[in-house]
Amino acid sequence: MKHLQRHLLVLLLALLPGVASFAGEAADSLYIFRFVQGKDAFYAPWRDNSAQLEALLTLLRAHREAILSGSIPVRVDGYCTGQAPDEENRRMAAVRSNRVKSELIGRAGVTEACFVTANHAVEYAEGVRNVVTVTLCIPADINETKEDLPDAADTDLKIVQQEQRAVQQEQRIVQQEQRAVQQEQKAVQQEQKAVQQEQKAVQQEQKAVQQAQKPARQAKSEAATPEQPTPTRWKEQSLSLRTNLLYDAFLLPTLGVEWRISHSIGLKLDGSFSWWGGNHGKVQKVWLVNPEVRWYLLRDRRFYVGVSGSYGEYNIYKYLPGKLLKGDTGYQGKLWNAGVTLGYQLSLSRSFSLDFNLGLGYTRSAYDSFGMTDGVRIHKQQDGTKNFPGPTQAGISLVWTIGNNK
Repeated sequence: MKHLQRHLLVLLLALLPGVASFAGEAADSLYIFRFVQGKDAFYAPWRDNSAQLEALLTLLRAHREAILSGSIPVRVDGYCTGQAPDEENRRMAAVRSNRVKSELIGRAGVTEACFVTANHAVEYAEGVRNVVTVTLCIPADINETKEDLPDAADTDLKIVQQEQRAVQQEQRIVQQEQRAVQQEQKAVQQEQKAVQQEQKAVQQEQKAVQQAQKPARQAKSEAATPEQPTPTRWKEQSLSLRTNLLYDAFLLPTLGVEWRISHSIGLKLDGSFSWWGGNHGKVQKVWLVNPEVRWYLLRDRRFYVGVSGSYGEYNIYKYLPGKLLKGDTGYQGKLWNAGVTLGYQLSLSRSFSLDFNLGLGYTRSAYDSFGMTDGVRIHKQQDGTKNFPGPTQAGISLVWTIGNNK
């Protein structure tokens, strides 16, 4: 029975606009919005909600002033079944009604006071549940008739289209500005590249000028600075010849050789030989060999220490070395010694240097001493020996390094 009454109510609502128009009285407009079972969210794309919503919004905008003034009431009815108990159905219907009203308030510019709301825990019609209906009762004598509605809708559409055109124009302006910014950025990048190229060119020119000025600066430096001996820089292996100028001055010619097997180590061998005079007067007959191992120190490899030894024979009477001894006594014998050597090489040029050295150690000599009367030797002491610590060698040697020492 209740379902039959609802069907009759729907039929009457559908016939009311025509009856009202015919009678010159109010005409109702009915809009139905459907909801998903068990959900309270309002989905415009669901079923025909979107078309119903657009038609309702057009009508609300056309009669906004009358609705806001209260001349045209807007009735909202929410229907919900399928929940338990009925209170839950009414609560769900109320939430759905509020969803629809919120959409209308936000988009049509109406207020909550414009609505008359009722919520029901029953079906809207047989098999029709979970809906919200919106009904407008529009008086027939109102100035804005249904024939005017298309004009209002057209006006709203024109406004929307104008807004869209304005947005599109703004987008075009933004795109143009973006293109201008990109072009400016490209121009800045090109300018930066040009500046970098100019800087490279300037650097290359500066290098070329510096290279061109180097010979002139070197010439000025050479002219202003007095020539100095170039320090000898030893090869990994080198060979040098030497003579001890100090021994040469004592009429004991000396010739030696040194083999530098590395920057730091050298092997030296000196030989001294003199054969002056005869056996019946002044005499100086000496031969002496002096091997030595040297270790060159410090950065320039000029200072060195060494281990050396000497062996030789001598026959001396009244020659220069003999004058340093007892004036009327000669000596003939053998000697050997061993010790350490300290020295320094002073560079004179690439190939020549002076070697200053002094040896300290232990010397042993076995000898015979003699005198000379009318050219005849008279022995004073035979098989004499002498042992003493002290100098074992001394030298100021001129060294010639064979080859160009680089």
